Amino acid sequence: MINVKIDAMQLNRTLNNVVEYSDGFLKGIDMKKIEFNNEIANFTSAALGKYIDAQARMNPLRLHHVYEWGKSGNQASRLFEFETMVSGKSIHFTGKFLPSKSVSNTSNEPFVDKANIMENSIQVVIEPKNSDVLAFENNGETVFTTNAIYIDHPGGDEVAGSFGETVNDFFENYFTNGLLRPLINKLSTAKEFTASFSSGAKSGSNEGVRAGKEYLNVQGVVE
Repeated sequence: MINVKIDAMQLNRTLNNVVEYSDGFLKGIDMKKIEFNNEIANFTSAALGKYIDAQARMNPLRLHHVYEWGKSGNQASRLFEFETMVSGKSIHFTGKFLPSKSVSNTSNEPFVDKANIMENSIQVVIEPKNSDVLAFENNGETVFTTNAIYIDHPGGDEVAGSFGETVNDFFENYFTNGLLRPLINKLSTAKEFTASFSSGAKSGSNEGVRAGKEYLNVQGVVE
């Protein structure tokens, strides 16, 4: 006959520790959520800016309007920025255009609202300011007129809506299918939970909290 002696007290302690470890793991995740979302928000905002820069360098005719004159794709010359609002449940992105400070080679003062006007294809009206005659260059010739000039598509036909389209393309294609893939793969298996399970069965909640926080650690996963 085989006799088996079970230490019920030790078994109960282990079972209690396992339960506490599991609860601690969930608490660790919850404690890490806002920090995790902040890191994702900062990473995403930086990646989005670099994506727009790259697209502008490849096709300046579409995106030159969201940079200072002659600086398409230059990070230091952006006329846009993104702000983020982060909670434990969501990340909200808001973009805005910045005023232009540079002067084009066909003017003597900044076109301050150029990014917004060109992106939204807002008609521009040019009228004489300090005289009755308006003078400008057209195909190398100087033209004089007393009439106002109406520009229906400032910045060119390719510009209107191109910034918004580029942002949408980033989130709908490049971001999810490319940049987030390593993070999705990491979070798809809770390796941190199983790796620390043995020590958690001995120590309980604190080890679970540590493992839960490590589960949402993005360092080295998104850069």
